Formats: sequence, structure tokens, C-alpha cells
Amino acid sequence: MKALWEAPGSPSRLVRERLCERKPVAATTVLTVLGRLVEKGLVTRRREGRSYHFFAAVSEEEFEQEVTRSILQGLMEQESRPILSTFVELVSHDEEL
Repeated sequence: MKALWEAPGSPSRLVRERLCERKPVAATTVLTVLGRLVEKGLVTRRREGRSYHFFAAVSEEEFEQEVTRSILQGLMEQESRPILSTFVELVSHDEEL
């Protein structure tokens, strides 16, 4: 997602090049992940010539909120009271600072 926020409209080749700066990644892996992000509505794509260009469909802030919401919902479904108690404790501590 970060690659798309920094360079909207990138073809998958450029997304892969940016990702490979940190760690080698297969082109098929990049295409698979981009396809899944399109299915989830987080990314859109537009065909230009022979390739697709990808765009983030949500802002970085919206994405972070959704990820946080998803994690917290997962924790609540697992009845992970100790984890949630620790989370609330940490948030309370941060608010005191």
C-alpha cells in the first residue's frame, strides 16, 4: 500500500521494484497481492496499454483505522481478555503521559 500511496498509478512492475529495494519478491506474488487488494476494495486498477496501473482506493489513515479495527475485532472474537486488558492498560497509560 505504501508504494501506491507514494507513487499512485504505478504498474505492477514498478510496485515490485519498490518492494525489492527491501527484500526480493516474485512478480507473481506482487500480482496476487495486488489482485486481492483490488477484490477487497483497497486498491483500484486501470488498464493502460498492455499493463494495469494500480491506485490506492483508501488513504493511509483509513487503511490504518481498518487494520486496527480488524485486529481488535479478531481479539474480541477470541475472548482474549488478558490481551484486551493489556491493550486498555497501555492506552490508559499513554493518555496519562
